[in-house]
Amino acid sequence: MNVLLKNIFEQPYELNRVLTDLCTDKLDQVRELSRKMTMAKEIVLTSMGSAFYSLMPMYEALLEAGCKNVSLVETADLIQHPERMSKNAFYIMMSRSGESREVADFSKYLKENGYISLAITMTPTSTMGTHCTYMLHDISSYDAIVCIKAYSSMSLCGLFLVHMMGRENPDPEFVAKLHQAFDWLEENKEKIHEQVAAIPVYTKAHNFYLVSRGYGINMMRSLSLWTEETAKMTSNIMSLDNYYHGPMEIIRYQSQIKTVTVPILLDILPSERSKMIWGKTCAATDLNVYFGPEGGEAIGSTCLTYPEFGLPGACVTLIIAMYFQLFSYECALQNGINPGEFQDEGWVVL
Repeated sequence: MNVLLKNIFEQPYELNRVLTDLCTDKLDQVRELSRKMTMAKEIVLTSMGSAFYSLMPMYEALLEAGCKNVSLVETADLIQHPERMSKNAFYIMMSRSGESREVADFSKYLKENGYISLAITMTPTSTMGTHCTYMLHDISSYDAIVCIKAYSSMSLCGLFLVHMMGRENPDPEFVAKLHQAFDWLEENKEKIHEQVAAIPVYTKAHNFYLVSRGYGINMMRSLSLWTEETAKMTSNIMSLDNYYHGPMEIIRYQSQIKTVTVPILLDILPSERSKMIWGKTCAATDLNVYFGPEGGEAIGSTCLTYPEFGLPGACVTLIIAMYFQLFSYECALQNGINPGEFQDEGWVVL
């Protein structure tokens, strides 16, 4: 089995392990970290690469929880503009290795200058893990190269910290729904793969328009990263609404331009207007793909739906992630690219 596919299939098991660890062995630590988040005047979420995308569900969950003074910033921006940093902020960093150049350097800077910080990492002894004020260990096993389990398990750690804000104990119903979702992914991962593999656009597309609303836009940013890393194909990410203000012309003029752009909708926050925009897209091209929750009105040439298990939207990203990771895998495979292969792996730590 291809190592990337192996990592994708290992994901539900590892998510169950991490969730159990957060609810048991690490619960006292999680309580304390969540208290500090609640007390913080400002929260800054920061990382680079895939870990930056792992922070996006946490960012959405914090906004949904009513945290108004929260920002999501690339670590490189903070390094280049230290004058914009606040001493009152709680800096939360994520990194699988804890050794990527920017996060390693920035964690040292935070310690040397007296900033309060938290590292969420799979490598506790890393530069980031040892220099941040606090460290939360993500116990998931390591991916071969592309962050798969790391993306989801670090996202889960962040989401669980937000869930515990203002609580002494996790809501048992919330925890049960997460385990139910992960068990469902484990039981259905091969079926999901078959559904995703059958999408008839991989060898026809030159690039993609990835459109959604709300937290779905950040989910589409993750899909873009995976297709770029795994399948070497580019995407343009935007809200469904902004897509209608001009970019949709690329789809309408498909017969007159050389490149084939395939629109993909993640149907979050549906409305009459979104139905109208997507309906016009489907009328303009048969090469379109719809992803949306079960029970909604699925419209498109190819439609895939997923269960939500009554979870908050930011947590549903942990379910959607497997669909999108498999999409990038098939996009590579069906175009003759070895999924997960890199010409240069130096970016991991340099």
